[in-house]
Amino acid sequence: MTDNKTDSRDDCALPQTTPLPDRRILLAQKLKAGQVDGHSLVALGLRRLGVTHVYGISGTPVHETLAECAKSGLRVVGVRHQQAAAMMAAAQNYVSGRLVAAVILSAGPAITNAATGILVAFDNGWPLLVLGGRRPLHMREMGSFQELDGVAIFRSITKFAGLIDATGKIPESLAHACHVASSGAPGPVYLDVTEEALQKSAIAEQVNWPQLQVWAQPIDAVALAQAADILTNAERPAVIIGDGVRWSEPFAELEQLIARLNAPFITSPMARGFLPDDHPLCFNAARSLLLATADVVLALGAKLDWTFRYGAEIARGAKLIRLGIAREHIDLNVQPTVGAVGDIKRSLQHLLSKLDQRLGKPHVANDGWRASLAAKREASFDRWKAPAQCDLHLMTPQHLILQIRDAIPRDAICVIDGNVIMETAQQLLPNYRPVSRFTPGANGCMGTGVPFGIGAKVACPERPVVVISGDLAFGLSVMEMETAVRLNIPIIVIIANNDGNAGAIFQQKFYGDAHPDRVTMFAPDIRYDQIAKVFGGHAEHVERIEQLRPAFERALASGRPACINVKVDQYSPLPR
Repeated sequence: MTDNKTDSRDDCALPQTTPLPDRRILLAQKLKAGQVDGHSLVALGLRRLGVTHVYGISGTPVHETLAECAKSGLRVVGVRHQQAAAMMAAAQNYVSGRLVAAVILSAGPAITNAATGILVAFDNGWPLLVLGGRRPLHMREMGSFQELDGVAIFRSITKFAGLIDATGKIPESLAHACHVASSGAPGPVYLDVTEEALQKSAIAEQVNWPQLQVWAQPIDAVALAQAADILTNAERPAVIIGDGVRWSEPFAELEQLIARLNAPFITSPMARGFLPDDHPLCFNAARSLLLATADVVLALGAKLDWTFRYGAEIARGAKLIRLGIAREHIDLNVQPTVGAVGDIKRSLQHLLSKLDQRLGKPHVANDGWRASLAAKREASFDRWKAPAQCDLHLMTPQHLILQIRDAIPRDAICVIDGNVIMETAQQLLPNYRPVSRFTPGANGCMGTGVPFGIGAKVACPERPVVVISGDLAFGLSVMEMETAVRLNIPIIVIIANNDGNAGAIFQQKFYGDAHPDRVTMFAPDIRYDQIAKVFGGHAEHVERIEQLRPAFERALASGRPACINVKVDQYSPLPR
């Protein structure tokens, strides 16, 4: 579907495009007269608000908007699909820790194309600003080309959706949108910007440029004092670290808290690395036992949703303390004994001071409990590694992860996407630094791997970015490898190619061997590496276990966007 074409019918009554030389003359005249149009106001406003990158595909009515962004010093990242644009910008904002990337969409289908990316940002709680071009309001209900009310579509999956219908409203609307996206629990904001607002002009001297409001979230000192009392008397305290702690970056405080309480901890999938996975008190592999036997559980920035089985693993008699950045997070599914809403870094600093007053020295560890957790952790690792020790001829997902885990630099950002390979990586692939792990997040959307990898690499060009993806997930965003090559964004993509969605497992389970069509399986032996090669990237194909690590090392050394196609046993099941 083409969503950026221009309707050439004589009767469509659309504004005529001014030829480029005449447009330059008009711009010079406007500047001389002290006027600035909406395209320029958007670009200037974004820059003043701290935005450095804009993602999108040029089209009506935002051709000039994107061009003005580039002229103002913003990097305009031209992508191959609007869904990927939203995912890239959201990932860049997550890694950066603040809103530095926005999305600009042309009218109509381009806006709906971005919906899944916006939903991912909403469900993950990531800040994102999306501007959608809207055709002239005076032509509503006339059957005009690509007319769409984006505000109505996005109200349910954004923190705020609004309309900019006048040029003079652009600065204030952008400032409000950035404030909403970044304050409290972050999330996406969508703004429809009408063609009239973009094309008309305002007097430059009369433009009001609001400052971005920075809201310092208060802490709940009373609740934190109660939490300190409970933790002081705990015999088996445990800590859950959720990805909600990312926004205040309390990584030093987390380390101090774990040391002070001598408490075992677990993390949400994307909180891996906030404290190193090789920390002796990290027990992600023994999560169920930890939560079932702890007498006090301290949940930090963690929503007890499906990720934590809605809190059902926590022992009924245990006391639950929840610290979060939004009341709705704290009250979700399980009512806490104590709940404190506020900035998590400042809350932890206050809690640590209260613990110092009460404890005076680190909490005495329960050695018997710790030993049982360690035994469970080792048994889990052994169970997941077992398939890699049975057959040295067939490449399993376990072989793939175990071959590369020690070759991946310790400071790398790892992005995992897919089904079988993602679950395997979750169990066997460690992370050691904060903001080092991406999964699709709360709603499990496949196809996030390559866009997240590009956004992460743009945010941190000095850190290696490794995407580990299933072949189904890779195929959903494969064209963005061209984006990476064209813009020299050197991510490494490793594809666990098992010929389909869960390999042959779903095909056999739901359709049987006699079914005439491959429904969940793809054509056999697709060479995804050749796609990257055609784009100009580095390509590797791996069929044997001993080939994998050298292939990865060559890809890492190439300094180019790379694709490693790894043939994986299509019948390889997950350990249960």
